[in-house]
Order: sequence, then structure tokens, then C-alpha cells
Amino acid sequence: MKKTILILVPLLIVGLYANSKKINPEESIIEGTTLGKYSKPGAPIDMSYKTTKVDANETANVHITLTTTAQSGKVLVNINLDNNLKLVNNIDTNQSFDIAPDSKSFNINMKVSSEQNGLYYIRLLTKVETGIHPKLRSFAVPIMVGENPRPQTRTGVTFLKAKSGENISVSKAVETIEVIK
Repeated sequence: MKKTILILVPLLIVGLYANSKKINPEESIIEGTTLGKYSKPGAPIDMSYKTTKVDANETANVHITLTTTAQSGKVLVNINLDNNLKLVNNIDTNQSFDIAPDSKSFNINMKVSSEQNGLYYIRLLTKVETGIHPKLRSFAVPIMVGENPRPQTRTGVTFLKAKSGENISVSKAVETIEVIK
């Protein structure tokens, strides 16, 4: 009987602790970068981010840094949020930055929240205008809400398939057509 109690009491305490666990602030910081990773040829822009993992109805701080190797021009950024992810602070979703020799790093600070647990994304479509042909690159910043967040699922979506059976994804893009004389 004493052995049973000695075994069950610690298990009960651990179980109660695990059930009441909130997100640990030390484990709540999520960081990522594209620096040093694959980069789209010809698109001279990289992104780093730092965000906080939060519970539902809490505000996540999102710090995004865009870095370019271009010497001059302009960086245009279009920001889109997943459904159920709300922008808390009043930030323009279409941003523009001027590139100068002493200014090649640009910060975007956001606050977002969600009423539902899940894995959400902030999507950035960047355009670097350095001359005649603009260079585009897209990025996604993950926002984790709740313990063990699951990716957002879509219902009623029809996926396109190639003749080989491979799924085809449709992404937002900007196309420029130039007439050559």
C-alpha cells in the first residue's frame, strides 16, 4: 500500500502541474531568418523575425527586419494576415522604405492576436525597385497561439493538380509585361 501511494502521489502532482501549465515566457520567443539560407536569385532582400508565442486573446509582439544589398531604390512591402489573426496596433499594411548607402535595414513592428488557438502566418510580399525591373520576394512569419497550435485548415478549397498528379499551389504575384521594340 505504501509503495502504491509513493508511486501515485508524484504522478498526480506532475499531472496537475502539466494540466495547469501556461506558456512559459522563456520558451515563448520564436526567431527565424533567411540570411545565409537559399535566396531567390536576383531578389536582393532578406528577412529576419522575432515573435512571441501567446495564448488565445493575448497580444503577440512581432518584430520583422528586412535587409537589402541594393545600393539605391525603394523597398515596397505588402502585409497580409491569416483569417482569425487580428492586427492590434495601427500599422499600414502597405509600407515603403527608401534605400540609401547608410540605410539598408528596415524594421516593421506589429502586435497581433487571435481568439482561437492555432498556427497562423503573416505574409509579406516585398518588391525591390532598383531600376527598370523590380525584384519580388515573398516571406511568411509564423504566429503560434496556444499550446501545440495546429495549422489553420481550409474547407471547401479545390486544389489544382498537374498531369503528373502533383498539387499546384496558387500564390499572389505581380507581373510586369514589357513590349520590346
